[in-house]
Amino acid sequence: MNTRTILSTILILIFTAMPVMAQEDCSSIFKTELESVPGIKAVVQDQNGFLTILNSDNKTDVIKAVSAIKNLRKSNQVKQCDFSGVAVVIMDSNFELTKSATSTLNKTKISKLLYKYIYALSPVEVEENLHGYEKLSELSPQNRYYAERIKHYTKRINLIKSRNNFITKCLSEIRKNKNIADLKIKKDFYLFITETETPLASAEKFLNKMAKSTPKPDKDLCIISYSKNLEKKETSCPAEYENDLANNEEELLMHHVQSIPSYKIQENINGYAALKKLNPSSTLYTGKYEAYKAKQKIFDKFVHIKTAAGNNIFTKTNPKGSILFATINNNAVNGKSKSTNKRLFETLASYYQRAGSPYPKCVLKNTSGETLGIISCNKNGCNFKQ
Repeated sequence: MNTRTILSTILILIFTAMPVMAQEDCSSIFKTELESVPGIKAVVQDQNGFLTILNSDNKTDVIKAVSAIKNLRKSNQVKQCDFSGVAVVIMDSNFELTKSATSTLNKTKISKLLYKYIYALSPVEVEENLHGYEKLSELSPQNRYYAERIKHYTKRINLIKSRNNFITKCLSEIRKNKNIADLKIKKDFYLFITETETPLASAEKFLNKMAKSTPKPDKDLCIISYSKNLEKKETSCPAEYENDLANNEEELLMHHVQSIPSYKIQENINGYAALKKLNPSSTLYTGKYEAYKAKQKIFDKFVHIKTAAGNNIFTKTNPKGSILFATINNNAVNGKSKSTNKRLFETLASYYQRAGSPYPKCVLKNTSGETLGIISCNKNGCNFKQ
């Protein structure tokens, strides 16, 4: 084959390919233009044409979108591209076909486009999947696969609704139950912190009581139950949850521990000790545990501070919520002048600040129950006021 023949062959191939390439470029351009039309949520394309899904079923919004698509098909802004014959199926957000003159595709071809869109959806989008397969079944009533998908997603939706209703019921009633200190939930994982030494029995009793008024979801629950100090744990969890149990237990327990006020030092120590058992390599849990242990050690020194004579300044300390009530030994204040006692109280305020001031307020009382003054703390430090 001579050079002239080879060149002629190449030119023929180029000119033959150009219309195909131009057609592909035009389809790509049209799809891009469609996706930029306000009100369009998604665009699907195959060899038969396009399917546009609108993000609304409002009549006015639909009319605007249809008008914009019609104008786009009439547009000749792109050289070598004629959009007038492009088939565009338009559906609103409920997958209802809109009345427009933009497509002559039959039900079979529309079904193929819609299935392509539904197939790409995440299984998490259960309602969108359900509505999509309902429309596909409407277009292809004899298709058994679509009917099975409808059953599947209907069951999923019912499960989600019953799960949410039961969770809402449990969380709304938990504060009324004296045996349950806290409850954290993630889907079918329930973590209980109980006030008893039989945590699983207490958790199951609570759930059974809730189920009398609000049906449990049609799926087994994974119950993780701790005693109040988090030292005892009992679990009732089906085998199907085994792979997810460790991560979910750690996440739920962490949510519980993070909800404990910082002034509850011992509870925080117990919490981070339990988390360390679940994840020994966590530097966060180790750091928090050590920090609260150090805080407890300093605080213990404060409550056991002594006079020069070796007597305890405090006869007792009693935390109530975020306030610490400290009763001062009569020997420390009796027979002293007001100015001397005030200097003592101010010294205690300074010491309390160095101890980490775990409680925002420390009320100083005498053995008769009378208030001698209050140590108040904020981010700038602590001060004493009579």
